[in-house]
Amino acid sequence: MYHSSKYSSLLKNDLIQKLLAIAVFFALAVSNAHALYQDKTLSSGKVRVHYSEQTASACDAVLLGVGTAMGAKDYDKLSEQITKYGYVVAILDHAPGDAFKTDENQYKNLAEDVKLNLLSWLGDTNCTSIEHWVMGGHSAGGQAAQNAVAHNQGLADAVFSIDPYNMNNVDPIYVPAMYWGFEATTCFVEVEDASKKAYNKTHAQRAFYKVADKYQWGPCGYSPKYFHCSFCDGHCPVCTNCKTTPNHFYKDVARSVDKFIRAAFYGNWSKSALTMSSETPLTLYVDSDKP
Repeated sequence: MYHSSKYSSLLKNDLIQKLLAIAVFFALAVSNAHALYQDKTLSSGKVRVHYSEQTASACDAVLLGVGTAMGAKDYDKLSEQITKYGYVVAILDHAPGDAFKTDENQYKNLAEDVKLNLLSWLGDTNCTSIEHWVMGGHSAGGQAAQNAVAHNQGLADAVFSIDPYNMNNVDPIYVPAMYWGFEATTCFVEVEDASKKAYNKTHAQRAFYKVADKYQWGPCGYSPKYFHCSFCDGHCPVCTNCKTTPNHFYKDVARSVDKFIRAAFYGNWSKSALTMSSETPLTLYVDSDKP
């Protein structure tokens, strides 16, 4: 009787372990459905293309230029959240091996190559046409994108940039634009010369999500919870708060991208259409609002 009971117990434990293994497998399968990517090396630069199994037949593409000293593999977390809305995301390193990423011609050349090749790279998805091209970048990549769009009519249908810098000498753009930036200077990025300046130089539908200044104690001491390099997977080489960026931050940015694209191209543009609930503390400015 003792041995029979013990044998039953072992079988039961074995069944539980197998069921747990199956559950983990399916959980990973579901998460990986939103974490597909390809790496491409072109003569004009390097690209990591992120997409989802739920990509529509006519999809929208978001092209983001990397910031100073960053590469195409440094924005996976943000990209994965954006693709969950069905968008294709291409992270552009338009100056591989060079820490400086502000060259608008390098950005333009790589963006044009991506426009020529993207559909062929998405052959195993549902996407057969690109409805809109949304271009921008992080930090220095945002500066390169802003000037590339300003000086090359038709390059992009809209702009989305995350704390672009330095925007003092960029030219105005005339397509819908959305920016994320900060209330306080972080990583030596002066708030007056970043997203706020880009927003003011946009002469079309425009939106600016400003992240409130919020500090917390951590391994780096009393440091900002959200800052210029929070968009990157592991922060920037010379700028960090020594803590992992909260996942809700990436989710909030991605939700705003979805709202922006829908309002700009598929619905009615308004502040209410761009307003969203978020865990990240935000102030939203739209069109005539003054930051």
